[in-house]
Amino acid sequence: MSIADMFRLDGHVALITGGGGGLGGAMARAFADMGADVVVTARSADTLDAVREEVEKRGRRAATIAADIVDPATPKMLVEETISRFGKLSILVNNAGGLGGVDTTPLPLNQLSEESWAAQINLNLTSVWRTSKAASLHLSAGGVILNISSIKAFKPEGGSGAYGAAKAALNNMTVALAHDLAPRIRVNAIAPGPVPTEAFKRVRRVTEADYPRVAKEWGVPLGRVGHVDDIAAAAVFLASNAGSWITGQTIIIAGGM
Repeated sequence: MSIADMFRLDGHVALITGGGGGLGGAMARAFADMGADVVVTARSADTLDAVREEVEKRGRRAATIAADIVDPATPKMLVEETISRFGKLSILVNNAGGLGGVDTTPLPLNQLSEESWAAQINLNLTSVWRTSKAASLHLSAGGVILNISSIKAFKPEGGSGAYGAAKAALNNMTVALAHDLAPRIRVNAIAPGPVPTEAFKRVRRVTEADYPRVAKEWGVPLGRVGHVDDIAAAAVFLASNAGSWITGQTIIIAGGM
């Protein structure tokens, strides 16, 4: 097997939560480029259709499932639906995350509502545990779980307390899962820096013209914000045989932050 072949994902079936756009959509396209079939899920069916079309344009099978990942019944359903449609599950990407609750903008912890604290922990941590638990019972040998964390797990700022705390706990859980599931399943995480997805731009109230300022304010040594394909390329590496001797790690992809 050549080095290039080690990055192939032929024969794999990937389930990507939060797959309706941004990072999820980029990973779906990248996995399809490397030969995988893909199931994407998000709360809104409207955002999923475009991703499905992009995967199918690449000659791979795709399926969409509209579901709320924080519903305790959803993870088991997603795993069963994936296997029912494509016969197996070999890669799980826990990408769904972000702010949750009634507070739709970042707030200091002493101003955050009880509901929003619980919602952010549920979305960014508990739902990942549930989905990983459901998938681990069915992932094929050599399977992969990939968690999407955040630079805020390492460098929290004002207004990101609940989100950062959940992502820091997610990094710890990634190590625990890796040990619990080895050697049959590898578990890793990616912690992106500032990547202007639609959600990022909406919450931070920025446009493309603001990107240089954002990179400077965040202190990115490489001097630019990230692109979704920066993260998707790393996801391919960790999901493929190229990353077959890596487990229990959180890889920071943040331009040197």
